[in-house]
Amino acid sequence: MESDERKEDFMLLEIILAIIPIAWLIISMAGLKMAGYKSCGIGLVIAIVEGVAVYHMTVPEAITGTLEGVVSAVWPICVIIVGAMFLYNMSLRTGAMDVIKAMLASVSNDKRVAALVIGWGFSNFMEGIAGFGTAVAIPAAMLVALGFNPVTACVICLIGNAASPEFGAIGTPTLSAANTAFPTTITGAADASVFAQMLSEPTARLLIPLCVVSPFVIILLCGGTKALKGVVGITLVSALSFVIPFYLVATFVGPELCVVIGSLVCLVCTIVMGRKHTNIPEEYMLESKEEAASSDKPQMSMVKAWLPYILVVIFLLGTSKLVPPINQFLGQFKSSFVIYCGEGGAKVGLSWINTPGILMIIATIIGTAVQGASISDMGTELGKTFKGYWKAMLTVIFIISIAKVMGYAGMVMDLANALSSLLGNAYIAIAPLIGGIGCFVTGSATSASVMFATLQQSVAQQLGINEIWLVAANGAGATAGKMISPQSIALGVAAINLPGSDGKIMSKTIGWCVLYLVILCVFCFVGA
Repeated sequence: MESDERKEDFMLLEIILAIIPIAWLIISMAGLKMAGYKSCGIGLVIAIVEGVAVYHMTVPEAITGTLEGVVSAVWPICVIIVGAMFLYNMSLRTGAMDVIKAMLASVSNDKRVAALVIGWGFSNFMEGIAGFGTAVAIPAAMLVALGFNPVTACVICLIGNAASPEFGAIGTPTLSAANTAFPTTITGAADASVFAQMLSEPTARLLIPLCVVSPFVIILLCGGTKALKGVVGITLVSALSFVIPFYLVATFVGPELCVVIGSLVCLVCTIVMGRKHTNIPEEYMLESKEEAASSDKPQMSMVKAWLPYILVVIFLLGTSKLVPPINQFLGQFKSSFVIYCGEGGAKVGLSWINTPGILMIIATIIGTAVQGASISDMGTELGKTFKGYWKAMLTVIFIISIAKVMGYAGMVMDLANALSSLLGNAYIAIAPLIGGIGCFVTGSATSASVMFATLQQSVAQQLGINEIWLVAANGAGATAGKMISPQSIALGVAAINLPGSDGKIMSKTIGWCVLYLVILCVFCFVGA
């Protein structure tokens, strides 16, 4: 009897210790406001020390587990970050982004239509292509230039961005979750894209309600329920023209392009509808729209301005499984190996050419060269990209390494056992909430996916339910959590140039965040 009690006490101690790395991340980032790369670096040290001292990892196992995390983070995730931000920075340098902004600003004199075009369609496009705050900062600044109240503009973009972060930056969070959570024994494949494909459809399915609701919420933010009068049709078209291609691409192609293609179709449909919308009440007229659209009009054709983004879509589709000959040819250029030296080490698969980051860099080089950029311009902006985003990349490297060490040490399994024993099948209803908390703390759907994907997968194993479903629920929850993340809000505050408005913006978004998470939790439980 006494022996059993000692055993239970020791198990409880192990569970408490397993929570410490995660608790540290929450406290340090949300409470102490510590920079992500510093917090995650310390968190990695904590995980390694615990793994060796408490969970009986050998030092070589801890080192190789960490190394696996580093390799998995650098390729392909950090490469995608570099590719996405290189594309965006070059668009600024060549003036292409000015042309795109002017086009969007010239659609309609109705502030409600402008909010849909910029705060919904364009915001999601920037999330799909680049992510990392561009989806809030750029559209919010554009709306302010059109005469929107700065706080309202920021809230609109945070809400508009709440349905797509899990597929942002060419599917980085979903790819990261797949690479972290699932051992290769599931399919015998070493390519994370296989698991990403498995995750893509259920994640998109869970997000459908948010994709339909968000455009209507944006209209409500423009003037309450009365603002819906006269624009219900446009709003519905804007919602459906995004969600239908979004879901179809996620289901049949994968996570990389579902938001990009969904947002492009949405932009076209919303712009067409907006140009036909002429009966505009005076209270919704944009006073400064024409001035913003016409001032210093850049001398570049629309096709040329969009060319790098068009090439990204063409390259990613052309090298996908939709075109087997090209996909199979490029698939030859890959490496597969085991890094972790302990029992159960998974294969790490690296595709050297057919990976989103490399394809984005190639598209950027070709597209911006046509726009007139020189090799020197590209080299300068590529250097700026590394300099500007090394902290974000280091954060990703550390947090994926934490996940690998915790997984191999057995910490994740201990937490999974505790949660499954405590909550049983009721856990399904809170799975999205876990992802939401992760994104709130880290400010990143990628980090949230990595932080808790393995935990969700392990809990699903314990409960005997679909592992893919719970990992997908984690990613869906992360999208909702992003709208109240201090990091996301801080980017918006900087874009609208209104220091000190963080609290006001959070107070206006937190209610919608709670509603979105409740919707996701219900759908997750019913759909399991």
